Amino acid sequence: MSNLPMKRMVLYKHGMGYFERRGTLNGETLTLSFPLEAMDDVLKSLIVIDRSGQVRNIDVTTPEDRTALIARGSIHLSHERSLLDLLRDLRGRTVRFTLAGKQGETISGLVIGVDVEDEEPLRRAIVSLYLSDERAVRPIPLDDVARVELLDDAAHNDLAFFLRAAQNDERNRTVTIHLTPGEHDLLVGYVAPASAWRVSYRLICEDDGDGAARCLLQGWGLFDNQLEEDLVDVEVTLVAGQPVSFRYRLYEPQTPERPVIDDVQRPQPKKAFMRPLALRKEVFGLDSDIHFLRKEAESPEVSIKTIDASISPVAEGEDRGALFAYRVIQPVSVGRGKSAMAPIIGAALAGRRELVYNHSRRERHPLAAIRLTNETGLTLEQGPVTVLINGEYAGESVLPFTRAGAAINVFHAVELGVTVAETTATTRALHSIRLHDGDLIVDEYLLLSHHYVITSTLAEPCTVIVEHPRAENAELVDTPPPLSEEDQLARWAVAVPAFASAELVVCERQLLSRYEQISSLTGEQLQQWLRDKVLDAGTFQQLSGVLNLFRQISAAEQTIAERERERQRIFERQQRLQQQIAPLRSDGDEGALRQRYVATLAQLEDQVEQIDTAIAEQHALIQKYKDQIERRLRRLK
Repeated sequence: MSNLPMKRMVLYKHGMGYFERRGTLNGETLTLSFPLEAMDDVLKSLIVIDRSGQVRNIDVTTPEDRTALIARGSIHLSHERSLLDLLRDLRGRTVRFTLAGKQGETISGLVIGVDVEDEEPLRRAIVSLYLSDERAVRPIPLDDVARVELLDDAAHNDLAFFLRAAQNDERNRTVTIHLTPGEHDLLVGYVAPASAWRVSYRLICEDDGDGAARCLLQGWGLFDNQLEEDLVDVEVTLVAGQPVSFRYRLYEPQTPERPVIDDVQRPQPKKAFMRPLALRKEVFGLDSDIHFLRKEAESPEVSIKTIDASISPVAEGEDRGALFAYRVIQPVSVGRGKSAMAPIIGAALAGRRELVYNHSRRERHPLAAIRLTNETGLTLEQGPVTVLINGEYAGESVLPFTRAGAAINVFHAVELGVTVAETTATTRALHSIRLHDGDLIVDEYLLLSHHYVITSTLAEPCTVIVEHPRAENAELVDTPPPLSEEDQLARWAVAVPAFASAELVVCERQLLSRYEQISSLTGEQLQQWLRDKVLDAGTFQQLSGVLNLFRQISAAEQTIAERERERQRIFERQQRLQQQIAPLRSDGDEGALRQRYVATLAQLEDQVEQIDTAIAEQHALIQKYKDQIERRLRRLK
């Protein structure tokens, strides 16, 4: 706690706050206490303004904890035997004892040590002093010592250091501001962690006929006093939005490592010390289904008139670019450890009650919703909203972060009396055929059909708003125009009779293109395209001729393959004959057989030449067909 009172607080949604202390001070020092975890932010942001003097310097307590501080000193005292521990740690130091019962006799010397009996450590302890002038050691019962004086300055300083360290608060650290002498008019401001403020809404609606509703949106800001002091008459501002904030290690001393160079001048790798702290994110959503209450009060006690008359907002809105601030008009007083709650929004809005079906929000059943436009002139922070319709509780929702002028859908209940069944179908329809670089480009429509069947068991007719996610780069066909279309989401109103069903069919089509090789076509495909009128008769005749040439090329390639297989069989037979001829002699019966084999080899060689000629003719024919195809395709372009 500080003797400079808190006068202003600005609280943000991301767990930070700006705090301002103001007042007069007569003296040369001002001490402020902060939680240990806040010190980095305080040192990063602390400002001190002295309107009637000057700030000399600011010192900060060491970041070490109590145990580490005490360990640095030469005196360590326990809770149970502090006097014995002190005399033990004063070994070698000069002290003066005043003895009890001997007319204040004093004796000075160097402490040698303490001998203790564990049964009665204080009554039977013996302190030994070395009297250097007499070159003697004098044992003194500790029970006879009435006073101990430290004549050694170092011993005095070490004991004072221990006592300061012992009273160090483990949770908090202090910042001391040193000022020039005299009276000071001070302002001290700083940023520190603070519990995020919250907002809670009430949406009170009253039917106005044909689905229209008169609405009152009321918002309450909630914040906590987690400081170690009562807040009295403090200016409070609650800021919507999220400024960039991070922790930077300023409080804990940092000693960067230096490279170590050995005899061969090899530097050691450096180590990184600072790591960025990730920003926190909060996610909000509906936790459960809330069923719509249908009871209507004839004269509700909870109404727009009664609530508006009894509670008025106590905050003013202020646009700050990416942020929006609610400045509480009246000063706030909050006790330590308590929370405050103030109405910051109160605005009459025109609304409309709807039943909205969206598959991504809820399957099978539409949600009861109130559609509003944020005409409050304020930015609405995200928070829970309780909905009351005609004086009765109707459900709950989460109001999203909403800028002024934006639309809001408050989904607050599930309408179980209406069921929605969905079916989808996908078909393709040929649109056109184009020729490109010897290939056909086939343009066709992908038709996406979504069928909604809405069945009502309600005793009264109702209208269901169907929200349908639009397919990318698709157009609506054979579908009524939507009520609205925004962010790839189209809305249709479907009137559903009592105890009956109604349908909505949303059909979208996308134009897709694909390449088709002419050689892969069939006559049946060309005939179908001619019947579908995507080919004219002339193009059909040309493509038919091209397709016939491809078929002749295919037949020629088959002939070549057969000829090559036949030539391979001849080569294999020639090899066998040559192997049989090699061991035969040239005379006698072997000579006659050898001549027969040679004659057969000659015949086979003639057949190979004929096959090679036939293959060459087929290759020439294929090239002729390809040239004809190229000329015909050029005429088609």
